[in-house]
Amino acid sequence: MIHILLRNKSFVLIMTGEVVAGTGMWIGIIANLAFLTHLVPSDFLKALILMVGLFVSLLISPKAGELIDRFDKKKILFYATLIRCLAPTSMFFAIAYDSISWMVVSTIFIQMAATFYIPSAQASIPSIVPQTELLRANSIYMNAVTLSRIGGTALGGLLVTMMDLMTLYMITLVSYVILAFLISPIQIPKIERKSKAQSEQVRFREVFGMVRSEPAIFIGLFNSMMLSFFVGGFNLLVINFSEHLHAPQLTGWIYTVEGTCVLLAGLMAKRWVGNKNLVAVSTLFVFVLGLAQFGMSVSMNVVSLLISFAVFGISFGFMVPMNSTIFQKQLPENARGRFFSFKNMLDRVWFQVSLLLTGAGLDFMGIGMYMFTLCVVTIIVGIVSLSYGRRHALDVRQVSEPKAKTA
Repeated sequence: MIHILLRNKSFVLIMTGEVVAGTGMWIGIIANLAFLTHLVPSDFLKALILMVGLFVSLLISPKAGELIDRFDKKKILFYATLIRCLAPTSMFFAIAYDSISWMVVSTIFIQMAATFYIPSAQASIPSIVPQTELLRANSIYMNAVTLSRIGGTALGGLLVTMMDLMTLYMITLVSYVILAFLISPIQIPKIERKSKAQSEQVRFREVFGMVRSEPAIFIGLFNSMMLSFFVGGFNLLVINFSEHLHAPQLTGWIYTVEGTCVLLAGLMAKRWVGNKNLVAVSTLFVFVLGLAQFGMSVSMNVVSLLISFAVFGISFGFMVPMNSTIFQKQLPENARGRFFSFKNMLDRVWFQVSLLLTGAGLDFMGIGMYMFTLCVVTIIVGIVSLSYGRRHALDVRQVSEPKAKTA
């Protein structure tokens, strides 16, 4: 029951911090775009500037994963938050001197902080909540991220028209300081190691062996692939649909419908999935994603398109927490930090690839044919996952059933 999680002080603090700091982060992102627009006329140069921090985060992700598995995760969360605070602080200098260089420094700080903070938070959840509530906890975490994205972008878009950039970055800084205070009382059990040498022998490359040796983790990553690809090009698709249907107001409606359905699906995931096979249900929602993409490919009006995005939101809301639960249950505690660092790194690269391919697909095929092609690929991914799961008899559930004793 959800009251079990609400009585868990550490979990509530992490979720509250995620909403507060996430909202502040999105306000900061809106402010960054406004600052860049003031100084850099080229969209291509803007993209390059924003990608510098991403590139740095990719370089440090392997080491970040090792450090998360070696040291106290609470300290990692706290120090990552202090690094976050340096991002808006750097923007004060950027504004004062109209400096792109300080802007680049700011993006590096925010990406570095995310490289440590996000995998640490994801790896910590199984240690602070009961195993029976793991799927619900992952759903709430996803909803906290979604709420901060929706609230942050809406609030940032409003505030950027009412306040100067200095004030916006001050709001962002305050949200990060609040997060630092929220982290202080959190209790995350430390991993017990038999020796110092065992702690020092943590290697990032061991993740690849785990993925190869554990079919359920491989399927979880494979199912996430098409979902992440669609999300990576999501903003381009929304803009294109709005232009295609000659409805400028459609952009806001799509984000609202999609975000609301993600939240509702997250709330229903624990009850609907129950103790069903998470691998099989995750694969089922790959086909639901394909259905949503097919609906988008043939939508001729606003209503049918919004229904399709609602179906996508539902598939997203179910798949993300289920896949996270699969990863957390199948991985040993001392490897979760490295794995989620690897997944975070993989997602970042995949998002950039999907952004480029989505742009190219829309240019060469048009929105209808592109979405139909994406639907076909998604269905193929679902069929491959289904057959692979059956061949390996994959069965991962929220609560593992005790094995029958042999005589």
